Amino acid sequence: MDLNQARMFVEVVRAGSFAEAARRLDIPKSTVSARIQALETRLGARLLRRSTRQLALTLEGEAYYDAVAGAIDRLVDAEAVTAESGGTLSGRIRFTAPLEFPHEAIISAFTTFTRNHPGVTFEILLSNEPFDLVARNIDLALRGGDPGGAGHIIRKVGELAFGLYASPAYLETHERPTALDELAGHDLLIFRSPSESRTIRAADPLSAFAPRVASDNFAFLHRLVLAGLGIASLPHALVHKDVEAGRLIRLLEGWSGKPGILHLVFPSRHDISPRVRAFADDLLAALASHNSSI
Repeated sequence: MDLNQARMFVEVVRAGSFAEAARRLDIPKSTVSARIQALETRLGARLLRRSTRQLALTLEGEAYYDAVAGAIDRLVDAEAVTAESGGTLSGRIRFTAPLEFPHEAIISAFTTFTRNHPGVTFEILLSNEPFDLVARNIDLALRGGDPGGAGHIIRKVGELAFGLYASPAYLETHERPTALDELAGHDLLIFRSPSESRTIRAADPLSAFAPRVASDNFAFLHRLVLAGLGIASLPHALVHKDVEAGRLIRLLEGWSGKPGILHLVFPSRHDISPRVRAFADDLLAALASHNSSI
């Protein structure tokens, strides 16, 4: 068995293309293609259907991937753990966080960690999709709200405070509300979860009002508010610089809504490598520093 061929195959499946797999492995695309071809020849089976637009697994490819992916991951981790036991952290960390999360804290943690541990590489997935951490081979997740996942190791790391915000331009043409019931006459921009029909995250009082726009992305709602299109309940961490610069104004300061809970999630207690633990420590420190500065 050629483990390099098997590893290339697993990377191609996860990356979705030969080009992306080559980029992640830092090798020529031609090398990846040649090793996959050699693997198919050795096995006597077609594993991938190739076209100019997409890559798809054959039935034989699905069976082979299910059989070898976990073993390849364990071998890669075993090499990294052996190297880390000598005091040098190495290997890859797959990390996911919400798409609209204020990224200053994450960038700060990456900057500190990569400077101190140049042998560690990252694959970062910014998405609001609640990934299956085990199926997607995620090492660490930063999640808001329900962290989900039976058997996961979950640690509360903080809260996202919310407030109502509007732009000066919007308030030039609309009377500033002084109570929640006055929002009925305003253009409301409301966050809605794609998995639920009701408004969530500090929005129970707002659910009585018909929104002008509903979206599942706080970053998009933030831009709409900046453009003067209405009032939204947004995380302070996302908008505090706009408030300081006068681009946004907080309304109804006595109303803060229900905070969003942030969690750090590990897929399993038994599979936390030294590099993941070390990065989690840096991330926790960066989050604490970021929250105290707002």
